Parts: sequence; C-alpha cells; structure tokens
Amino acid sequence: MATMVRSRLAPGRAPVWALGAALPLVLLAVAVACGGGGDEEATPEQQLTGMVLQISDLPAGFSVVQEGFSTNEEVAGQGEDAAEVLARLTEWGRILSRGVVFEASAESGVLLVDSTVSLYERDSGAAASFTDAVDTARATDWQANAGGATNVAVEEVPPLDAADEMLWLRITGTAQIGDPPSEKPFIQDVVLMRVGRGRGSVSIVSSAIDAAPLVESLVRAQAANMAAGL
Repeated sequence: MATMVRSRLAPGRAPVWALGAALPLVLLAVAVACGGGGDEEATPEQQLTGMVLQISDLPAGFSVVQEGFSTNEEVAGQGEDAAEVLARLTEWGRILSRGVVFEASAESGVLLVDSTVSLYERDSGAAASFTDAVDTARATDWQANAGGATNVAVEEVPPLDAADEMLWLRITGTAQIGDPPSEKPFIQDVVLMRVGRGRGSVSIVSSAIDAAPLVESLVRAQAANMAAGL
C-alpha cells in the first residue's frame, strides 16, 4: 500500500514515499482537467473520473490502491501557509482534483503508477498552476528528498507532442525494493502536463530499463484521456 504526504508540486495529490515493504522514492503528481460534452453538462466529479488513467490503460496485474477527490480547502490544509495556498488556488480558478494510484501485483517492470487531474475555470489558470509546478520540480533537491535512496540523478527527457505543455523528469538511483527488501536500481518518470484548462501528471516507478515503452504508452494514454474530456 502506498503512503501519501502533501506536495506543493501537486495540488490535491502528493509524493508516494513507500511501496510494499520499502521504496523510499519521491513519487510526485500533479493534476489535469477536462471540459464537458453531450446534452447534459457533466459534473466536475464525472469529468475528473474519466480524465485520470483507467485500469484498462494498464497491462494485466495492476490494481487500484488509492483514489479520491480533493477540494481546494483540503489541498491548502491547516498549516501556517494554508491561507496563502488557498488564495493562490482560488486565483488560478482551481475547481477540484482527482487522483488514483495503481500498484503492480505481477512482474511487469513498472511497480507503481500515480495519475492525477485537476480542473480549472480557464486555460490561464491551468497554465499558471503548471508553471508553478514546473518551477518547484526544477528547484527540488531530489537527493535530499529521496529518503534512503542513493546515487540519485535527475535528467529532463524531451517532452512528447501530446499536450499543450509538458515537463518530463527521469529520476534514477538505487533503493530498498521488495518484500523482503533488497537494494535494486529504480527509475521514476515524473511527467507534468497541461491540456487546455487542466493540468495533470503521471508518475511512474519502474525497476527495469525495458519498461520504457510501457512508460511512454501510459503518458500518451493520460494525455489522450485529458484531450478526450475537453
């Protein structure tokens, strides 16, 4: 089961610091959104449910271990900066977010997938939120925030042409993985994206280089789900 803590990178979602027995990684997530369609306007909850990755987007062997919605008040929390955070979310026109975490129950190279979406009233609000998340991601000291992981390195991967804006970070290192835990290399792809008046993320932890095709397919699936809802 994944455990969650809050992150400024992801209004409404948060880093996952553990997987199974031990996986001290920084799983970051941010959210993206959709408009509506059809004769009756969909509620934000209905829109968001279709915008995150679906279980059908993943290969066999994955299950949902966490999912839910987050309001602006829940994201702002009760800390000293709660009023400031809430004011910023309100200024951006943030409406609601949804997140879902999938965990692998079989060997596929990919261990954990975190997908998030957030709705905004206007493109400009989503763009401002995306810019803030990108600035935070690039300023993060990944080695200091990677728990017990060692040999941590970060690189920017060329973005796909599947969204209006995208930042793709690839974090590599070694960590205690499995049950019982043993030291193994890991790869974590953190992809922030914006499509229209929404912003989203897919964060994927894998243990094998040959998982790269699956990682890219999940990023494209997230972008396609977002576009389909606008």
